[in-house]
Amino acid sequence: MPRNRPGALRSARKTPGPRIWEEPPPARIRGLSGRTSLAIHRAERLSPGFYPRGATDSALRRYRAFLHPPGRRPRYPRESYCRSCPGCALVDVRQARDALADILPRLPPRARAELRRAVTPLDRRYLRLTLPDPLAARTAPWWHRRLAKGVEGW
Repeated sequence: MPRNRPGALRSARKTPGPRIWEEPPPARIRGLSGRTSLAIHRAERLSPGFYPRGATDSALRRYRAFLHPPGRRPRYPRESYCRSCPGCALVDVRQARDALADILPRLPPRARAELRRAVTPLDRRYLRLTLPDPLAARTAPWWHRRLAKGVEGW
């Protein structure tokens, strides 16, 4: 019995058409590769959650901005005025870190590793610049067990 050539088998398969975006392509997240940015945008779109699309980019920017001012003075995270609103929730740096923690397990391995490499130095700086809260609940994530002060927002 004659065998089909590989080229004939490939041509018989239906090839998908060009990839058409229904919306503009997502912007690249600063400090991450294009492939990782695309994986994050896919994960945000496919996983329904509390945070809107683009929340990972906003959370990473907020986390960096909180740790950016030079100096060694302690920093105190502030609660957002309107924590139930997805847009306002990221004002609190701890909520921004929650958003980063929520997206990490939803990413493919390479993208997860790259995002973790971007977040790890920020975590170290956060630990260095914030003070531990002895009254915080032990069940809370470590970034919530740091001293905070006041409310930020309106």
